[in-house]
Amino acid sequence: MQSLTIERQKIEAGAEFSDAHCHLNLFDDPAETVENARKRGVGTIISAGGSAKDNFENASLAEKLGIFAVVGIGPDFSAKDSASVLEIDGLIKSSRHIVGIGEIGLDAKVADSNRMDVQRDVFGRQLQAARDLDMPVVIHCRGMLDDTLRMLSEAQIRRAIFHFFEGDENQAIDVAKKGYLISVPPAITGKRKRIINAVDLSSIVVETDSPVVGKTPADVIGVCEIVARLKGVPLDEVAAKTTENIRRLFYI
Repeated sequence: MQSLTIERQKIEAGAEFSDAHCHLNLFDDPAETVENARKRGVGTIISAGGSAKDNFENASLAEKLGIFAVVGIGPDFSAKDSASVLEIDGLIKSSRHIVGIGEIGLDAKVADSNRMDVQRDVFGRQLQAARDLDMPVVIHCRGMLDDTLRMLSEAQIRRAIFHFFEGDENQAIDVAKKGYLISVPPAITGKRKRIINAVDLSSIVVETDSPVVGKTPADVIGVCEIVARLKGVPLDEVAAKTTENIRRLFYI
């Protein structure tokens, strides 16, 4: 087993890059994926759950590969895996590699197959668990930002990442003012460029959502290059700051 100190070390070849959100359990060879990403300078990797199956697989990979994981029941699985919310507490307490609850949230696009009242119930129970355990949350939100922010406020959640943020720049500014982090994926649109320009670097992390969107956690380097270009700052600065933001949120 690789030591957690791997995640904290400065990559000797240059600034350390960090992937705030990927799904290592979906790769054919997670170990090779992590090794290749580290060779490119990606030192901190957060692999996200979302279903009961994903949670257990990522928890196991985190132990074996010395990366970090978050576990949770996302909107897509809120009906099917509702009962598995009870397993999250035990998973978190069983491993110091599990550093948060996610991805969880509300999604208007899957409301037909997962009734919104079920989504809210599952999301609310996990927010309560996050508060009880003093854990950060990784948010999946599509078309439900106001409701999501309201539930975060009601649960008194102070630490959150908005994975694959899909709002506009004004909404991003509002999210950042609440102290939450905005995660920028490889799919860079005009709207995301405006968000990057509008929000301070202290409120930004970068992700690949690989292999769903990016091909590998190493693709986070390209996201950092875009952020650096738009912000007019050196690439090393973006790498260092986004890594600092992740470590501050997850206490790693």
